[in-house]
Amino acid sequence: MATLSIKQKNELYLEKMELTDKFLSLHEQLRKELDLASLCISKAKTTHGISLFSVNSVDTHDLEPSVRVEIDNGEFKILKEAEEDKSKEEESNDDENKEKSDETKTKNSGESEDVEDSETKKSPFHGQFRPFGVLEPKAAKDARNVYKNAIQIIVNLVTIQQSIRAKSRELIES
Repeated sequence: MATLSIKQKNELYLEKMELTDKFLSLHEQLRKELDLASLCISKAKTTHGISLFSVNSVDTHDLEPSVRVEIDNGEFKILKEAEEDKSKEEESNDDENKEKSDETKTKNSGESEDVEDSETKKSPFHGQFRPFGVLEPKAAKDARNVYKNAIQIIVNLVTIQQSIRAKSRELIES
């Protein structure tokens, strides 16, 4: 347990206050982004028509994560698509090896290989929630982009929050 001088403690408090200020400004920015996204969705509902949103038109596709986050020494980062593709390829290679061994065991099950190939080919929208269909109104596309920006802000907020906690722990320990 190291004892810090008053000057060092003051510097730590100042850093913590600066981080808190960044956190609050990002939080306000996030609130504005989410309000804007909500407005865009309302516009899309209005322009596309309320009748679309009936019980029969609910998108029943399985949802998949659209963003992957990596933690590196207390810093949160959004993985880029190329990095995601590499990790997915590694996972799919492992899965393919398992499937090949399973296929040799069940080769005589009577299923054609064409059916399996068509199942593995996915549409570019597989796993994405599209309540307005593939041809989305501009307001819905804008809302999707605003939400992507909001996710980046959330990642930045979490990183700053972790830094604030680290400074607090450092101040408590001294």
